[in-house]
Amino acid sequence: MLVMAGAAALGITALSCSASGHSAPVRTTLPTSYVVVYRVAQNDVHDWEVLSMRRPFAGSGLVYDTAAAPGRGDRAVSGSISTGEALYTVETGTVRLVSGRQPGPASGDQYLAVELDDLMARKLAADTGQDRTVAGRACRVYRFAEPPSGPVLALTGGADHDDLCLDQAGLVLSERWTYHGSVVLERTATAVRTSNGDLPAGPDPEPPSTAGAAPMAPGAATVSPDPRPQSFLAPPPAPRRYQPSGPAVDFRLGDPQNPSSTVATSVVWAFAEGPRSITVEAGTGRGGELPWRTDDTVTKPAALRGLGPATSAVRSDGAEVRVDLGGGRWVRVRGTVPVSELVAYAQRLTRAAGASAGG
Repeated sequence: MLVMAGAAALGITALSCSASGHSAPVRTTLPTSYVVVYRVAQNDVHDWEVLSMRRPFAGSGLVYDTAAAPGRGDRAVSGSISTGEALYTVETGTVRLVSGRQPGPASGDQYLAVELDDLMARKLAADTGQDRTVAGRACRVYRFAEPPSGPVLALTGGADHDDLCLDQAGLVLSERWTYHGSVVLERTATAVRTSNGDLPAGPDPEPPSTAGAAPMAPGAATVSPDPRPQSFLAPPPAPRRYQPSGPAVDFRLGDPQNPSSTVATSVVWAFAEGPRSITVEAGTGRGGELPWRTDDTVTKPAALRGLGPATSAVRSDGAEVRVDLGGGRWVRVRGTVPVSELVAYAQRLTRAAGASAGG
């Protein structure tokens, strides 16, 4: 299993310690691009992981089995590559297109530092009070129930846990996952490079080209630009300081067992400001199915002026506001901002003219 993590001067909730011993908010900077090289030990297997991100939507997380830290010219044995429109896998040097991809943080890119206040208030993470220095960078250790990927599970207080050391750029510098009482994964950063613009080429390996990738399987998700999408949701306004990242896109999730059948369709609008993004998705699911589970994390209710009852959730890649409009229609707002900011933005969303209040 590949476990990947990661985290324009923009304020985020960060990692200093107050006199009382609790984490205190600090204004810091999210990098627009970064590379972290990790030494990984997993179930007695040792290899390397290189996490390389070009925010807000592109990046890669690749595994190398070299004896020493991988360098330019070394070939990845596994991992994934995300672009603004597609997701690819890498396996033994072969790049394959998995599916179309909605705009959003790249697979493996995490914004946990942005969400620390929300994570701890919902008891999804805990401050251990431990400070470390890894790869020459200061970081603080926070405890999670398991390696966070998507919705973050609640802490149970049991023996199983995942300890992540986050620096003030929001990057994960080390990880130690204890499962069934044994340490099954340790990751330690050995080199870190960040930039508030394009990151110059360095000694780390380049991700393989996606040109000529093997095609995706029938029934995979597809994404296509649509300058004039048809939706029950009125076109969302751009959040303050954000710009549209391009035209809206139409997303279709097919059924792998029956490629001609559609599981869900949606329209997605994406906005970006430097390394941050906010996306709005309005969709319809087959049989009234929603694109989230109601029990996948701790949620809190919210009341939206334009759309009605909603809930908020915290994910490893940002916050989420969920609205079930009934009749199989739903709205999902995601952003690499604190929950309060995302809910405030979601208050501005309205149904399209003529769309009924019942969906």
